[in-house]
Amino acid sequence: MLLPDDYTQAALDAEFHVQVEIDRVVLPSKVFGEAVVEGRVARVFRGDPALLGSNISFEVSSIREGASIPPSGVRWQIAEALERAVAIEAYLNRNGYGGYAIARWQSFLLDAVTDTPARLITEADLEPV
Repeated sequence: MLLPDDYTQAALDAEFHVQVEIDRVVLPSKVFGEAVVEGRVARVFRGDPALLGSNISFEVSSIREGASIPPSGVRWQIAEALERAVAIEAYLNRNGYGGYAIARWQSFLLDAVTDTPARLITEADLEPV
């Protein structure tokens, strides 16, 4: 099991912090699994500004509403909410295959793209030692 600081540190270490306007979501056929989110980068808060306006896709761990959450460190998105979302804010890294991967499930569903981060994770979010 991961500690809360493991998630926070993953966001702090992520190469990118972006908001993506969602064009399409492909849900897994099972009760839980990886949904594919496709969209356009609408905001770049960290990382290469040239990413702005780019088409992008990445996987989001999703689980059907009402399903039993399996024991793990996964921070699941509710599949039906993901399917209805207009935008998603995410901390991303390159995945080594020319694409992107969410840093330890640090993604947040949004009703709209915002000018400032909806979920800004900072060093202050780490537990004091």
